[in-house]
Amino acid sequence: VASGARSAASAAAAFVRLVAMPGLITCACSAVVAVTAVGAWKVVGFVRRIKQYKQAAVAGALEAPADFDIHGASNARGLRWFVIDDQVMGGRSQSGLSMLDAGSIEFAGVINTTGGGFSNCRTLGDDRLLGLPPAARALDVTAVGDGRLYKLTLHTSDSWSMSVPAWSHDFHTDPAGKEKTWRLPLGDFVASKQGQPVKGAVLDPASVTGIGLSLSLYTMHGKTNEHFGDGPFKITLKKVAVE
Repeated sequence: VASGARSAASAAAAFVRLVAMPGLITCACSAVVAVTAVGAWKVVGFVRRIKQYKQAAVAGALEAPADFDIHGASNARGLRWFVIDDQVMGGRSQSGLSMLDAGSIEFAGVINTTGGGFSNCRTLGDDRLLGLPPAARALDVTAVGDGRLYKLTLHTSDSWSMSVPAWSHDFHTDPAGKEKTWRLPLGDFVASKQGQPVKGAVLDPASVTGIGLSLSLYTMHGKTNEHFGDGPFKITLKKVAVE
């Protein structure tokens, strides 16, 4: 009993000594504040990098060839295209656009899965509608690829808005580099945020403001893209038509 009493007394004395050391408590509080500040600084830095990347991407946008059009859309001529790679999230993939004399758009680059996993391109101009008819049923996409599985993407807002989903549909290109046309039903496009499907979303074709291409780790259903990996890629978009 005496031993227990002495232990309790020692514990109590230690507690009193701790309370009586405001410097130690101040140090502990300062450490917590410092850790919080470091976290906040990282967030601020991340947001700043995204803003700088966005400015550079938009500044580098290229106007589509005069002969390229989204047939059946009333406001889709003269669109400007830009790239968004995983560098915006700290990745190392790189891509670029080339507007070809034949009226096609070439999207090519190199995927590096270290710290990342996507390369995208899309149109600017989220302040105007593309003019897809409300009754549109599908998009016919004609392209020459490299055997990889890409996604055609549709947007109803700014690409940088994380709160609004983008819409996508997979299409698997020919490994022999042959030109091919895919019919992508608009009713089958899947809404997603950061690569993961959003349930219950319904696409209104008339609300679409942007269109693009995506090569990423995930398919339209959020599954692993078995045709994705490190190395070069190239797809040439020949034509898009509304059905």
